[in-house]
Amino acid sequence: MIRSYNHKGFVLEVAVETSCRLVPQPASIRYLAIVTISRSGRPVTAFSPLCVGSTRYANFASAEDALMSAHTAARAMVDEWVQRTA
Repeated sequence: MIRSYNHKGFVLEVAVETSCRLVPQPASIRYLAIVTISRSGRPVTAFSPLCVGSTRYANFASAEDALMSAHTAARAMVDEWVQRTA
């Protein structure tokens, strides 16, 4: 699943991937989020693609948790970067 969000002139692209074995047990499927931050169609060099994980776990229990956590983290990174460069 890939979602794109606009925030302060940046595009935050969040990709959610499953993290499991080839034949997972139903409760063992977990999710990772990869974030790419770009501006004018090009990645911003201050942000390389980022892998976002849960603070308590190596990954997330649901795709929705991964998506929203990564989106929130990306917004915070952009806010901090914009504030620092202003």
